[in-house]
Amino acid sequence: MTAPLIEHIGILVPDLEEAIERWSTVTGYTFSPIGRYRTERYADHSDPEPHFHDARISFSLEGPPRIELMEVTGSGTHGPDQLGIHHLGIQNVADPEAHRELLASRGVAIDGCSFDEQGRILLMFTDKNFLDGIRMEFISPLPGPLVADDGSPLWRDPVTGKASLWGPPAS
Repeated sequence: MTAPLIEHIGILVPDLEEAIERWSTVTGYTFSPIGRYRTERYADHSDPEPHFHDARISFSLEGPPRIELMEVTGSGTHGPDQLGIHHLGIQNVADPEAHRELLASRGVAIDGCSFDEQGRILLMFTDKNFLDGIRMEFISPLPGPLVADDGSPLWRDPVTGKASLWGPPAS
């Protein structure tokens, strides 16, 4: 079996606009318009019951791995005490529920999980204590609750149904 490649590196920052400016200056990278991963169904150590989660995010065009800048929100996995490298992201995990069971059988706890309306896992974060202070993020191929910064809908790929912070591809 081939191990999946890391698609992005998530970094939690106190001010997203300021971080985009700094990261662009230092790396020369171009960052997407700001979006929000907004859901009513996120669970983590701050509240194990599904609750509202609204993370402002921006991704670099360059990569993989791309850089994901995320602004602090709430008091759990994305709270102010979590600043810095937050996670390494792997996309298109075909069966996140089975992967969660596999991780549990190996003693790896999950701390952060987003669910769709049917209760299927959209993404999950491992507990950061298992990998020396860094989480792994496993992302389902299902469309997630991504919207523009102002809450308006984003362009969605007609094949995958996934939203894009970049809009439709250039023709």
